[in-house]
Amino acid sequence: MSKKEVELAELCLLMEALCEERLSESEQARLEEIVLSDPDAMQFYLNYSHLHGTLHWDQGQGAESDVPEATPVTETELPVTLDSAPDRRRKYLAPGLTTVCTLALIVFVWAIWVREPQQSALVENPVDHKETDSSQKNVDTQLAVQNHPHRSFQIEASQHPMLQAQQNDRLNPSGNQPLVAVKPERLPPVEALPASASDETIVTFINHRIQDGWKAANIEPSPFATDEEWVRRVYLDVIGRIPTTVEAEQFLKSTQPDKHQQLIRKLTSNPSYVTNWSTIWTRLLIGRTTTRNINRRALQDFLVQSFADNRSWNDIVFDLVSAEGDADTNGATNFLLAHLNNEAVPATAITTRLFLGTQIQCTQCHNHPFNDATQSQFWEINSFFKQTKVVRKKMPAKSGEKQATQLALVSLPKGGTTFYETRQGLMQPAYPKFAGVKVSDAPNVNRRQELAKLMTSGDNQQLARAMVNRMWAHFFGYGFTRPIDDMGYHNSPTHPELLNELAHQFVDSGYDIKQLIEWICLSDAYRLSSQFVAHNQSDNPDDGSTPNFSRMYVKQMTAEQLYDSLQVTANPALVVTDYSNAWNKMQKRDQWLQQFVYTHENEENDETTTFDGTITQALTMMNGSLVKNSLDVKQEGSILASVLKERSPDNRIKKMSLAALTRYPSTKELAELKRLVKERTRYLTSQNVPPQTAVQQSYQDVYWAYLNSNEFILIH
Repeated sequence: MSKKEVELAELCLLMEALCEERLSESEQARLEEIVLSDPDAMQFYLNYSHLHGTLHWDQGQGAESDVPEATPVTETELPVTLDSAPDRRRKYLAPGLTTVCTLALIVFVWAIWVREPQQSALVENPVDHKETDSSQKNVDTQLAVQNHPHRSFQIEASQHPMLQAQQNDRLNPSGNQPLVAVKPERLPPVEALPASASDETIVTFINHRIQDGWKAANIEPSPFATDEEWVRRVYLDVIGRIPTTVEAEQFLKSTQPDKHQQLIRKLTSNPSYVTNWSTIWTRLLIGRTTTRNINRRALQDFLVQSFADNRSWNDIVFDLVSAEGDADTNGATNFLLAHLNNEAVPATAITTRLFLGTQIQCTQCHNHPFNDATQSQFWEINSFFKQTKVVRKKMPAKSGEKQATQLALVSLPKGGTTFYETRQGLMQPAYPKFAGVKVSDAPNVNRRQELAKLMTSGDNQQLARAMVNRMWAHFFGYGFTRPIDDMGYHNSPTHPELLNELAHQFVDSGYDIKQLIEWICLSDAYRLSSQFVAHNQSDNPDDGSTPNFSRMYVKQMTAEQLYDSLQVTANPALVVTDYSNAWNKMQKRDQWLQQFVYTHENEENDETTTFDGTITQALTMMNGSLVKNSLDVKQEGSILASVLKERSPDNRIKKMSLAALTRYPSTKELAELKRLVKERTRYLTSQNVPPQTAVQQSYQDVYWAYLNSNEFILIH
């Protein structure tokens, strides 16, 4: 056996002892040595602990798939009583065999992975677009703010320490020479920022801290992305779709020095910004598929209104954690209604994971071995939810329909202590306590509301740190920690100063989500190309290494992004321009994207949405209804209908390339596609296809190839 296989076997035994709380001091030291010395071992430890905790409520999930009809709630309800220990032990015996089998499966798969490490491969675009039509490139190295005078700033290209344009006498006659990456100069040190710092100061601070990481890793950044690459990226990241040809051309032709910031502010005011982020958070809060009569639309309506009003993030979280009432009237209640089963263990775990960036589900059974997280702390937070009751109400039946039910979230007036069982079978009390603050467990104290206050108060920076980390990961593909929702002493951030300072500024901005998006998107790191250069080949987090953000990491579109982008490639008129019909369009999208989504059967909304080349996915992209709509030449306003109105073959191909890939074809690409169209048309006419139809089919083939390319489905 190899050394790694021996360590794996030892790690499995140590993890088993850890979960059973029979780990000696020497064994704990050995476990810590193995886990902290090997990223693979750390990931195995996290997976093992996560599964061990998750399986404790998996059994309850099946037993409580439907919420029982509740008796009327009165103020005379008895306090929480202590379950008998034997009954609790019997409840956990059932999942025991499942735990062993599942853990064995993880070990088997992990062992195979150790023997045959996966090789990280770069995704190659099928179309070479390094050479872009010179008349369309306008690489801008200036940043500015125009709309808010007190936040106005501009960085001259000559002052940019990372990327410098070549001198005018070295540019080609068209003046569009791409920027060249140079070794970053050492910027002056920047101390902690003052409260409510200007945008210029904050963006400069981000650039300083990222450059510090480059210097420490001895790497150099990739060059700036072209305007074509950047505008496509920011549209997908901010509003969840690619730009239309009109939107792309407006940006590419603009000569305004602050056009990047103008576009970001334009996007955050776009109705698609609201629908995109409400969709993202609906998915995070309750998953793509919901059961138990959860009112998905009501929750999404709550989020739509919140993002449309640009409500502060701490206010949104407060409402989600403290919500009361029925699922239809108060959409925020649906978050907890989806997770308040099995003694509120799922609700406890997902609340801290989503909003505080900490995974505490494994500590429901045992203390954390590498930090001060204890089993008692899990149940102290859990006790905030023990006062809450889910009530199922019968609604009057409509004519010809079955009697409907409605869920409601009710806070009981009763007090009392929560008890939990240790691995040794001892029953221990847990009182409502969060971040060192103890809340009274007396009757008539709304514990959940008190928890919401503690989580969202200005004194608790963890809410801001978790949101900053999640938003950074959204735009870059990787956060400051991996995973993004497991922050702690055992999982240090890659750029701690930057994470902490952005969290401070996020709080000072009033938890302004749009402002946070603007800071990130205007940073140097976000404007970099996705291409490797000679001196940043090591910056490849796909192989498990630490991200240094010296280039933009390639991401795959989500199923929602693919759907909305295919709508754009079919007919720009289908783009959502207001909220009135947004829900109906999202419903159609949800039905379509189920073929791309695999939902794991657990309480944490884990889903697989990557496009891994399955037969179903391939056939959907090749022959699906959305792609067929994109190839429609008869529909008024469709891309191909407008393409065929162009007389020049060059303009036709350029328009298709811009519509699908948000770029113009290179000279070589253009010549090759024109040749293929000509040959394809000649062949079809030789098969007795009418000349006009032959031309249409030839351009349909080109557009189909663009839509089925890796370049289309990737965010780069």
